[in-house]
Formats: sequence, structure tokens, C-alpha cells
Amino acid sequence: MKKIIKRAAAVICGAALAATMTLSAFALPSPSVSGFVKGVQSAMDANGNAVNIIVQLVADAKFDAAEQKAVDALRANPTAELKRILGSEYKDTLQLVDIRNVKIDGDASKVKFPVTVTFDVPGVTASSEAILLHYVEKDNQWEVIHAKTGDKTIEASFNSLSPVAFVVDTTTATNMDKTDKTSPKTGEPAVPMGAIVAVIAVAAGGLFFAVKRGTVSRDA
Repeated sequence: MKKIIKRAAAVICGAALAATMTLSAFALPSPSVSGFVKGVQSAMDANGNAVNIIVQLVADAKFDAAEQKAVDALRANPTAELKRILGSEYKDTLQLVDIRNVKIDGDASKVKFPVTVTFDVPGVTASSEAILLHYVEKDNQWEVIHAKTGDKTIEASFNSLSPVAFVVDTTTATNMDKTDKTSPKTGEPAVPMGAIVAVIAVAAGGLFFAVKRGTVSRDA
């Protein structure tokens, strides 16, 4: 019986070690650069007319060559690009949280710019700091827009529409990790601690009943 108990303890310890190694492979969730912005609450042109706006994921957008190059550079090395674009305004707490292609749904010729757009952005509050980077094709560069924030909203005015990058001071926002439950280190879904504990408990319980019923040899 002592050998059986020792074997049971070894199995449970092994499962616990495996669980610990699994947890160490996963980092805490981080904001996603493709899912932070949920949509548009409202949009209005210079004449006070409502405008239908589409916010596309980068993967679904059809950028021209210059836009694509700018978006790719920002996604590949956001910190370096933010430092370059923002210059003296850059600080370490600013983080790129999303990039979207913002466009008019319908006849753009009937829209009078500038257009003011209110984006639906969970995690942002009225005290949050947000900067939008709007790529201006004719200038071949990112325009820096200091946006107005509200309860789960970011509002900004645009003289044209194209790729928009959303930059937020992470110290002024809340619950920014809700949009992405993927480990940035592994790219795999994070494993809840409860699930791991449950697996260990089931394994231990199964071994206990196996010993009790005699299905595990007592001569082992």
C-alpha cells in the first residue's frame, strides 16, 4: 500500500509540475492591434449630416502601396515608429492598440469634410489620453490628431479618411486586455488556472478510486 501511495503522490506532483510549466509559457493578455476598436457610434460631416462609416480590420482592407507600407512599418515596430512620428510628444506609456481602415460607406462625393467620428472603444474613459495617427496620402505621412475621449469613446475630426492608428496612454485606460486573450509570446489561448487545477484533481481522484477498487496492482 505504501508503494501505491508513493506512486499516487508522484503522479500528482508530476501533474502539478506540468501545470506550472504550462503557466510559465503564457504571458499576461495584452491589447490587440486588430480588435481594440469595436465600431463607430456616430459620424457627422461639416454640414451636420450623418455619415455612414466603416472601420475595417487591416486584413480586410485594400490599401494602396504607400498606405500598406506605412501600416506594415507601424505594425512591425510600433515603438520605433511612434517615437519617430510623435517626436517630443512620445512617452513610454503610449501604446499602439489598434489600426483600422476608416472609410465612407456610400457616395463620398456627397460628404462635406471635415468629418467628426466617434469610435466605440471599450476601456477608454473621459480621463484617458488618446492620440490618433491618420495616414494622409497626399502628404505621404501620418497626421497626429489629439482625440477627445469619453466613456468608452474616442472622437476625432478628419479632413480625409484612410488608415487610422489608435494610440492610448495605458496608464489612463482600464480593462484594455479584454479584447485579446491570446498570449503574445506563444500566440496560443491562455490556459485558465481553474482548468489546470481541475485536471490535477480528476487525475488524483481517478487514481484513488483505481487503488480502492483494486484495479492498480497492490504488488506494484
